[in-house]
Amino acid sequence: MYDAIVVGAGPIGSYTAYQLAELGFEVVLIEEDEEVGKDVICTGVIGTEAFERFNLPQRAIISEIKSIVFFSPSLLTINYTPSDTLAYVVDRDIFDKEILQAAQRKGVDVYLGEQVRRINTYKDFVEVESWNGNSLETLRAKLVILATGVNYRLQRSLGLGIPPSFLKGAQTEVEVKNLRQTEIYVGRQISPGSFAWAMPLGNGWARIGVLAESKGVSHLEEFLKMRFAGRIKQENPRIVQKRIACGAVKRSVKDRILAVGEAAGQVKTTTGGGIFYGLLCSEIAVHVLQKAFSKGDLSQRGLFQYERLWRSKLGKELKMGQWARKVLRKLTDKQIDKIFRFVREKAFIKKLLEKKVKFDYHASLISSGLKLLRPK
Repeated sequence: MYDAIVVGAGPIGSYTAYQLAELGFEVVLIEEDEEVGKDVICTGVIGTEAFERFNLPQRAIISEIKSIVFFSPSLLTINYTPSDTLAYVVDRDIFDKEILQAAQRKGVDVYLGEQVRRINTYKDFVEVESWNGNSLETLRAKLVILATGVNYRLQRSLGLGIPPSFLKGAQTEVEVKNLRQTEIYVGRQISPGSFAWAMPLGNGWARIGVLAESKGVSHLEEFLKMRFAGRIKQENPRIVQKRIACGAVKRSVKDRILAVGEAAGQVKTTTGGGIFYGLLCSEIAVHVLQKAFSKGDLSQRGLFQYERLWRSKLGKELKMGQWARKVLRKLTDKQIDKIFRFVREKAFIKKLLEKKVKFDYHASLISSGLKLLRPK
């Protein structure tokens, strides 16, 4: 019998398995896809802090984000160029595979192409039933960790619930002319309450996408026509879309069960990015699990410190992002333009806001921005 079964071999699941194995636990990782990192829909943007803190694979880096230019509905611009690199853009195929390989080197058993069908919880163990396309397999462990991303089928069956809402992330990779830095576009025509982006990858290629509350593909198609007509080489670029959790699940633990990453709704409600928060909560989970295993208490009560710690760390961030979306959703394009003009004309305001910029934490910037821009 294993100490832990991790369901989902994305970066969060693999990193969680890696940490547990490093501590000497017997871990098995089960992934329904035959290959990790293949056809992942993701901007691939990860802050520099994440690379430094979690020792992430440098080989996966495609390009660096050193500056961002923000565009209002009428194309007024605000430039942000910090002294250091803001973030890296990664190849998710390389990124995901290298983290999985690191887990395997620590002794984690890995089963690819296995879909977990059912999880049964008993007094002293958990039983996982999975299907490999030919037969039903059964594994037992003391604990199951759900790192299933945006698939909440198991959470529903276990009574953990799902996030309160979802966003749509639509993206395409194209060859584009004259894109020298990352561009962010806001406005009701772009995506009400959200934004679009264009991000150079090098050699003339770029990732262009939209984060939307609904109809992500339609918003992206319109955005490409509005802002990139004549600049894209591909006549009919392939657009892919995925849903993204926006808000935390009601609970992320129960007896012998723990959810981490997007499986628990640990995703930035501002940008839809989930890797940093997922890795952060993975560390919290492993810290709590080490103590829980030593005490022999893997009950909901024994695991609840994980729930308390991660919500204490990220709860304000998640709520502030949701609130900011509601505010932005109510603004007209004229009002957004007015805000851009105000910031452009008041250099000290821009400097004050820049001091609050943290790539992975946005609550302080949102709070300060709303205070500074509030009518007197």
